[in-house]
Amino acid sequence: MSLPELLLSWKQTLATMRFPIRWRWMALVSVTVALAVLIVSLILLNMEREAWRKSQSAQAKVMVERLGDEVKSFMLAARKLDKTQVDIIVTGFREKVPTVLGIQVQYADGELHDYGEVGEAAALAEGSAPQSAAHLLLSDDLWYVQPVSYAKTRVGSIAVRFSGDEWRQMANRFIAGTLMVAIIVILLASIAAYWVATRMSRPLEALAMAARHVADGDFSTRIPVRGNDEISDAGQQFNHMVSELAHKEKLRDVFGRYLNPKLVNDMFSENSAAPVSHRQQVSVLFADMVGFTSFSEHTPSEEVVQVLNRHFELFHRIIDYYGGHVDKYIGDAVMAVFNHPHEDEAHVRHAAMAGMAMTIACQRLNEMNSNGAEVLFRVGINHGEAIVGNIGAVERLEYTVIGDAVNVASRMTGLGAGGEVVLSKNTFGEIGKGFNFDSIGQKSIKGIQKPINCGRLVAEDKKAIVNMQHAVALAFDLTLEKKPQSADTEGERIASTDQA
Repeated sequence: MSLPELLLSWKQTLATMRFPIRWRWMALVSVTVALAVLIVSLILLNMEREAWRKSQSAQAKVMVERLGDEVKSFMLAARKLDKTQVDIIVTGFREKVPTVLGIQVQYADGELHDYGEVGEAAALAEGSAPQSAAHLLLSDDLWYVQPVSYAKTRVGSIAVRFSGDEWRQMANRFIAGTLMVAIIVILLASIAAYWVATRMSRPLEALAMAARHVADGDFSTRIPVRGNDEISDAGQQFNHMVSELAHKEKLRDVFGRYLNPKLVNDMFSENSAAPVSHRQQVSVLFADMVGFTSFSEHTPSEEVVQVLNRHFELFHRIIDYYGGHVDKYIGDAVMAVFNHPHEDEAHVRHAAMAGMAMTIACQRLNEMNSNGAEVLFRVGINHGEAIVGNIGAVERLEYTVIGDAVNVASRMTGLGAGGEVVLSKNTFGEIGKGFNFDSIGQKSIKGIQKPINCGRLVAEDKKAIVNMQHAVALAFDLTLEKKPQSADTEGERIASTDQA
């Protein structure tokens, strides 16, 4: 694997790794405190070094000046015997002061004598002129150079090498103490940072968990809000957002009971545009109650509403089963549309089967309520091109279908008796096999110039009958499983089950 591929793989691995906030804060605080302690320690160490250097310089000056006073008279004479005396004095000085590692004595003529451990980095070199002022040279060890004068006459120089062990020991103790303090401070700061970050991350984790529940559709989720800071503000805004989402979902559900559910979902969706009117092939089903005027006159209003709602509930389930949707309720009548808004190639057949299933449902309700008045519905079906669009005023619109196809379907309900499904011969031709057309002759339809050959729809195919019975059973019992299959496929499955 090449280096760029390796770096890319490492970057992807880091991107997928989860690094909690509390650990990030703890690492950040630990590194920051460590750097701060390191910088402060270096500053303090340098200050201690300068202070020790000044102290050492003062001590060295006193000792070397005393040594120079003892040997300057002998260095002035510079005779062999005098140089021997200098050797004795210097040797004794070195033995008395344990911190002295080595001494160099340089005479005025440039002769250089070394005593003890002078080392390679000697302060004085043979034949070179020493500096005129006393100074301290810092290296691994310390050299203090002092010119020696007698009665204002320069007689030579003395360089004393002092051991740096004292400073190294002092520095080691300082570093050890600083390291101990740094560890304690970093540990305490990390614990404090972890504790603070944990308290900060818990509301964020609760917020993330609540957001996950909301994404799953649970709009009852709320998070507790504590304190008065940015996190509490975020919690309050989240709760307000969820309340608005719950309210929006409630509005969608409520509007879906009164309007086209797909239209409601589209209008509530983001970046949705207003529906545009267009022409479309549809099948329209009308069903109205037989003798509603007489029934409403002799029946309490509450019972009238109860009867209509019971029938309309079953009709709605049957229509939905066959892929249509209830466009509107008009008093005692219901209007359903197929092939809109959901595309359905067999919309004419499904509308016809829905109409016949609705008459079967009415018969079953009458059998269940044998003591009450018989309630029958007439069903009219028609197909054709209709205009789908917004109808009404700007302040109050209705998204529906209009046109001759709708008007003819409405008129068909007046041509049949209760429990019958009436349709035109042209519509019957689009249904397919399994049904028969019982003609009732040419009928003049208001608004249509030519008479229309109309008739009653009769089911002959067993599979279709079983399928309609299943739709009715499903409408009465919602515990039955509704398979996402076409009506014919479901009928074949049920028919095969019955035969078995």
